Amino acid sequence: MLALKPRPMKARGFTLIELLVVVAMIAIVATLAAPSFQQTIARQKVSVAASDLLGSAMQARSEAIKNNRQALVQPVVAGDWRQGWRIYVDIDKDKAYTDGIDLLITTVAPLADNVVVDEVALNPAVGNLIGFDASGFLLGRNAGRVVFSSTLIPRTELRKGIKVSITGRTRTCTSTPGSDGCAGAD
Repeated sequence: MLALKPRPMKARGFTLIELLVVVAMIAIVATLAAPSFQQTIARQKVSVAASDLLGSAMQARSEAIKNNRQALVQPVVAGDWRQGWRIYVDIDKDKAYTDGIDLLITTVAPLADNVVVDEVALNPAVGNLIGFDASGFLLGRNAGRVVFSSTLIPRTELRKGIKVSITGRTRTCTSTPGSDGCAGAD
């Protein structure tokens, strides 16, 4: 009888050199992608700030009509939209939130770290607020806007915010190179 020779087993797996080459390639790709990813996140944070303010303005207008009283969106810290804002029905009509008198609807948290308030163009006669009368029209009858940008993206590359017309219509605006949708009155 013929004896069969056992076959040598083939080695399976990766060599250390192959593994190091793959890890090095992943590190290079991650290093190249990181700045782009950071800008994408920064763009999203600016969009979220504009969207939150749009929702707040629309909610304030709705509350003004529903309660037949003026309703306001106003920074929590006087003049600083970055620190967040509150929506309330201004029962005593003094354009300042008074705990226990005014009807607080909600408070919005401060903006993300790299989001800044780029421009505030609101009616100086009314103050640094977005307000609606009982009919849903803008208080002061002058159109206004609040615009955000990011410290991680050049200001000329992206700005987003809201514009409010004298009729109370609120919409988002976007400014990019070649198109300044946030400029001027609405």
